[in-house]
Amino acid sequence: MQLSLFHTRPPEAKRASSHLADKVRSTLGPRLPEAATEHVVNQIQENPINLKVVNHRTSKTGDFRAAHKGNPARITVNGTLNPFAFLITLVHELAHHHVELNHSRVLQKFTLRRKSRPLPHGKEWKESFRKLMQPYLNSEVFPPDILPVLIQYLENPKASSSADHLLSKVLKTQDPPDTTVRLEELPFDAVFTLHGRRIFRKKEKMRTRYRCICMNTNRIYLVSAGAPVTSI
Repeated sequence: MQLSLFHTRPPEAKRASSHLADKVRSTLGPRLPEAATEHVVNQIQENPINLKVVNHRTSKTGDFRAAHKGNPARITVNGTLNPFAFLITLVHELAHHHVELNHSRVLQKFTLRRKSRPLPHGKEWKESFRKLMQPYLNSEVFPPDILPVLIQYLENPKASSSADHLLSKVLKTQDPPDTTVRLEELPFDAVFTLHGRRIFRKKEKMRTRYRCICMNTNRIYLVSAGAPVTSI
C-alpha cells in the first residue's frame, strides 16, 4: 500500500485535502488504535508525505528518507506491527520528517553562519517526537499497561522502541500468539532460527547485540538482543 500525500495547487487544495483524509482513514485506520486515527489524519495533512506500508522487515520497523535529487520524502512502516507499535513507529518517522522540514526552512533563510544538519536522533528529533506523541498519551489510545511505560520512554526516547527493553516487552504482549522469543531470553550456545531461515548458534553479548555463528556458512553475525527468534 502506498499513499501519495503531497500539497496540491489551488483551487483543488480543499478537495484534495478531503480526499487525502479519507484515504488515510480507510488505509491506516484498521492498523491504528481507533482513538488515534483522527490525530494521525491531522498530522499527515499538516505535512503531507509519501507513506508506504510494507511487509515485515527483520532489520527495522520503520524508515524515513528525506527528499533527494527530485525524489520526494518517504516513510515506510511495517504492516505486521500491532496497532500500538504501528502508531509509535509512524509518529517516530513523522518526527524525522518534521525535523527535516524545519532544517530546510532554516537553510532558506539568509545567514552568515552555516547551520549544521541535526543528528538523526538528536535533541531536535526527541523534541519533535515528544510533541507529536502528546495527543495519543491517554487511556483512550493506549491500554493501562503500555501508557506509563511509553510516557517514561518519551522522557529520553531511543533510536528505536525495540531498543527500550520495557517498552518492547509490553508492546509485544499485544502481538498475536507466536512461537518466537527474544534472542536475549535464550541461553548461551542455544541454537535458533531467525524467521525460519538460516540456523544460528548464540554466543557472547557485545553491547546491545549477540555474536552469533551461522551454522550454514560459519560466518559471524551480530544479532539484536530483542530480535524475535525460534529456538531449535
